[in-house]
Amino acid sequence: MPSQVKGAGLRRLSRRGSWVQIPPPAPRQSARTPGKRAGRWEKVTPSMKGRILQVLMTYKNRLTVRTLQDYGDALTRLVVEIKDLDEVDRAGKAISSLKGHWLESSIAAYRLYCKVHRLPEPEFTVRREHRRQLPRIPPERTLQASLAVVQARRWKAFFRLLYEAGARPSEPFYLRVRDVDSETDKVRLGTLKFGGDTTERDIPISPLLSAMLRELTKGQNPEDYVFGLKTDPRRPMGYTRAERVMRAVRKQLRDSGYDVQGLRLHAYRHAFATRLYTATRELPLVQRSLGHKDLRSTMIYIHIQPATPRLYDVQVHDVKDEPGISGAIGEGWEKALQTTDKVWFRRPRWVP
Repeated sequence: MPSQVKGAGLRRLSRRGSWVQIPPPAPRQSARTPGKRAGRWEKVTPSMKGRILQVLMTYKNRLTVRTLQDYGDALTRLVVEIKDLDEVDRAGKAISSLKGHWLESSIAAYRLYCKVHRLPEPEFTVRREHRRQLPRIPPERTLQASLAVVQARRWKAFFRLLYEAGARPSEPFYLRVRDVDSETDKVRLGTLKFGGDTTERDIPISPLLSAMLRELTKGQNPEDYVFGLKTDPRRPMGYTRAERVMRAVRKQLRDSGYDVQGLRLHAYRHAFATRLYTATRELPLVQRSLGHKDLRSTMIYIHIQPATPRLYDVQVHDVKDEPGISGAIGEGWEKALQTTDKVWFRRPRWVP
């Protein structure tokens, strides 16, 4: 069990001789008048605190500090309600009764909890009625400029990999030398997401990026990380380093007069998916390229167009519903996707 040392707003955990800092799930606002989050954390038993912190420790290099705080707070709220997070059925029912942000956050956090502690994941009987906010994608010229701004060789390859392959920002850090095929100009991506393994996927890359990665991994072993630590290539770099570089890039572009609204590490993934969907109109292809387990996660790209986002109304019909399908076509709806049992149609909500 890692030792715990109380500090100024942070809990320090020591494991195998290395110190890391993880934000507490429920930090105190003051010594005399603790806030609600601090009050909840104090109600948790020491054993449950240890199990929650173990989850945060496991994913400290794969998630942002804000996400770690969010997941820690979600697990804390849940354990205060049901007392024991290992009671999977009770946890599933409690989470299913939530709404909005806490629903999504609690599902994601509890899936990680089940994976770390090797528990069966419960079925979440939820009905998502809220509409997911559409991401803002920076102009293409801003994305292109950001690739040119970075000077360090490894970070230049890192940002181009996000842009060309649509990788999640954490995925390059777990890319090994054996995952790069310079002969066919492809990379194999696959990462942990919401407590489950995504399907590994081979993504084509440009000869330019292939040459960058080949130069970056020259002389390394197949099991070494492409973006590993300089002192130990068998250990991947942390996510926070990429965030610091992104902040510096954004500042430099802003000072140069570029529109940097929405320029985040995840923006390259959204831009990749939007370009792919616009070119092919094949949502299952976009799903496979992004590594989404659920097609509903990919449906958001029906609503997005490059540079000028155009919102669409979307309706779905059973494939056997011939009158409904005929009516949609007659009213000018465009078929966006068809599966074995459903047909999705879309229509511009407004035309610029």
